[in-house]
Amino acid sequence: MVLDLRILLRQRKSSVITEFLLIFLICTMLTWFLQLLWRKRKLYQASLNLPGPFALPIIGSAFYFIGKPYNIFGQIMHMFNNYPGIFRVWFGPRMFYAVSDPKYLEIILTSPQALAKENLYRMAQPVTGHGLFSTLSVAHWKKHRKIINPTFNQQILDRFMVVFVEQSEILIEVLKKYAGKEEHDILKLMTRCTLDIISETAMGVQIKAQSTDTSFPKWVDRLMEIVMIRIFNIYYHSDFIFANSRLGKEFYDITNKVRTFTKNVVLEKKKIRYNEKFENNEVSSDAEGTMLKRTAFLDLLIDINYEAKNFQFTDEELMDETITFMIAGSDTTASTNCFVLTMLGLHQDIQENVLREILEVVGEEGSVQLSHLPNLKYLERVIKETLRLFPNGPFLVRTAQEDIDLGDCTIQKGCSIVLGVLRSHRNEKYWPDSLKFDPDRFLPEKAAKILPGCFIPFSYGPRNCIGMKYAMMAMKTLLATVIRRYKLFTSYKSVKDIELKSNMVLRPKDGYKLTFELR
Repeated sequence: MVLDLRILLRQRKSSVITEFLLIFLICTMLTWFLQLLWRKRKLYQASLNLPGPFALPIIGSAFYFIGKPYNIFGQIMHMFNNYPGIFRVWFGPRMFYAVSDPKYLEIILTSPQALAKENLYRMAQPVTGHGLFSTLSVAHWKKHRKIINPTFNQQILDRFMVVFVEQSEILIEVLKKYAGKEEHDILKLMTRCTLDIISETAMGVQIKAQSTDTSFPKWVDRLMEIVMIRIFNIYYHSDFIFANSRLGKEFYDITNKVRTFTKNVVLEKKKIRYNEKFENNEVSSDAEGTMLKRTAFLDLLIDINYEAKNFQFTDEELMDETITFMIAGSDTTASTNCFVLTMLGLHQDIQENVLREILEVVGEEGSVQLSHLPNLKYLERVIKETLRLFPNGPFLVRTAQEDIDLGDCTIQKGCSIVLGVLRSHRNEKYWPDSLKFDPDRFLPEKAAKILPGCFIPFSYGPRNCIGMKYAMMAMKTLLATVIRRYKLFTSYKSVKDIELKSNMVLRPKDGYKLTFELR
């Protein structure tokens, strides 16, 4: 009996301790939660004052973003269309401000408090490292941008014209096998061409993507698709979970291939550039390409290292900036070129106007020359109108480092801001009949009246795209070369008919439907 009593007392004591620990744990969690609510009270108050989609506890509105990239993109655009101007989205425990009104975009993009990229950009960092596109540190970005800016001056860009022409003329030969045949999505062909252009101008290496079966374009496209999926899958935000998932293993495998390829080029280039006799060398590299004597962006960055007294790029930083140039310079210009050709296939009258200008400026024979580019004014308006309807980056994401006053709303310090570029570009208030393809919107007298936040295909403000002039020169050269040789058709019936998706870069869901005929 005494033994049984002792056992009961011990059990009771153990039960009391367990109950105490459970109560203590609940109280601790409740205290933590109440402190969290108190710290975020201003944010919750701001959230109550803004419209936005339904949000559940803990996961917020993340359940809207389940599925393939096309479905995710559709949900985002649906929200921007339902809540014009500014709204809030809870993504897990974090609140995002979503902004598409041009007057707000201009304030945000020019604010020194909104220079920081959102933490989600870290998901691209295994590929691009801390290059200009993905670095989260404003100080790092400012230092690199200041040093790299001079390499994009007009005199240096002019040297690349010969590359633009050579690769564009290879493309029109490649397109011959598709002329007069069934409809074809030329994105892969165009990406191979722009990759050849950027590999020569950024790295000084010929990889001959248009004539050989290189995997680089497929690698880049798949990496960007996986990044898009990861951003909107809240479980993949954990580095541990993502790295051990099937998708994560594929991502890191491809990343390793891209960075190994670039590392070989950087190391070989450094050897050649530091050699006083590099101008007399032409070396086959381990990077599956041929080193060229022509000066590229990578050469200029290496020269900065050689000449600088107070600053030097590490090999890792050289690799980061080179990969950033490669991806940004090939994927985005390829997509815009394809959209331009699709728009011309859809609007035969505009295509004839473009052809007429090309023949007047360039002539029926001979290559496009540097002196021709400023005179291809109508073609430039066509490119800009295409970028209005189909901006490469449909969304930008920044972080507010301090409160940002928008006039009738204040963005709270520490919050993230999603900028709806595509929604702004198609805003009926600022672009009447916004889905109509009309290059004359960019006539000089009309362009002067466009509010800055209405047209931002290369972003805007201090952290805009460093390669705007480069991209425009490359696109005008390539498009003039192709249009003079081929007449274009598409089965799309209208701009509205083109459903969109995004794997970081905007794409048509059903591809670029194009038919070519030799002129």
